[in-house]
Amino acid sequence: MTLFNRPEEKVYLDRNGSSVKGSRVVNAYKTGLGGRNMQSQEPLVASNGDLNAHDKGEALAMIGNLIEQYKQGNMRTATAHDIDPVQARQAKAEEQAMIEAAFADPNGMEFLRLGQATGDVIWETMGREGFLRRIFLTKTLGRGEIGRFRVRRKDVLAHLVSSDANTIESVIRQNWVYPQEYYVNANVQIEDREIEQCDGDILDEKYTDGLEAMLVQEDRLARRLLNTGSTAYNTITYFTTLTPAIFSSLRTQVGSWGIPVSTCLLSWDLWDDIISDTDFVGWFDEIHKHELILEGRLGSMLDVDIITDYVRYETLKVMEEGEIFMLTAPQNLGGVTQRKPTTAAPINLYPLGKPVRGWFMEQIQGTALVNPRGVAKGQRL
Repeated sequence: MTLFNRPEEKVYLDRNGSSVKGSRVVNAYKTGLGGRNMQSQEPLVASNGDLNAHDKGEALAMIGNLIEQYKQGNMRTATAHDIDPVQARQAKAEEQAMIEAAFADPNGMEFLRLGQATGDVIWETMGREGFLRRIFLTKTLGRGEIGRFRVRRKDVLAHLVSSDANTIESVIRQNWVYPQEYYVNANVQIEDREIEQCDGDILDEKYTDGLEAMLVQEDRLARRLLNTGSTAYNTITYFTTLTPAIFSSLRTQVGSWGIPVSTCLLSWDLWDDIISDTDFVGWFDEIHKHELILEGRLGSMLDVDIITDYVRYETLKVMEEGEIFMLTAPQNLGGVTQRKPTTAAPINLYPLGKPVRGWFMEQIQGTALVNPRGVAKGQRL
């Protein structure tokens, strides 16, 4: 797959290269729910793309099965070559020509354009797959505009990310909170021998390097804010098994402040507790489409959307085992200010005696957890 010739929508294939829709290779193995453990020859994903579940109980088990089969390599994301081999080969050749032209350009303009295009793809992916922009309100700032968020209660204990990307606590006694701005950056480098030796998609590899550096920085900051904010007004709930009572108590902690509860960040190991407890079934409102599940959206319970980072590459995960965060809606929780999309400045280490080119990518943003009342945390012992 080439970086700039990706399918507009993700398509998933089984290990034989056929669509997972109706595939008996990815079969409906149901396990864990109420002690059931049975092998089914039915396709896990029906021909219309929905999970092939007959009831909510099966849906809970099959969501886990779907993600595990994806993680184990029994299914994969389709590449542009899978969809249109001729066009993909042409695009790959064009991409290779772009890299060679960028390295050969004495003025560096082609290299700058290539880096900026890579940064744009990283920017889009962070907005779609990262936690930060899914749980906080996002505000784009113009040049010279001051970043701030309105505070409805002046006695709130806000948590901000400081200019050196550390978390600080601040008592807010006015109507606005002004988050400090900090950098999220990545140093993406390509050695000359990588260009000569690579028989794959070098830009895809460097895109992944940049995404790992920037998305993980953002989401670790988001998790740090949630961790520090969760004890400002609420208390951590410790448990050995996640039960409907624990889930409900976390939801009540946030809701008791008179604010809505909209999102639950869930460590994947807790999903086994959910599918093993039949009392969760009546609450569960499943997501049918397999594409959404493989983006980390597991469904909802009690009108709370459940998301996880388990489906990411190992290096992109930030959640710790046994963690669960119950969160209010983004407009009540906090916000992210962003100055501009990801920018890329060319790097050239040849004058230093190193055959390396690349880009330094950066974003300028500020982040504030304005209302810690909207965070409740649970932790498995």
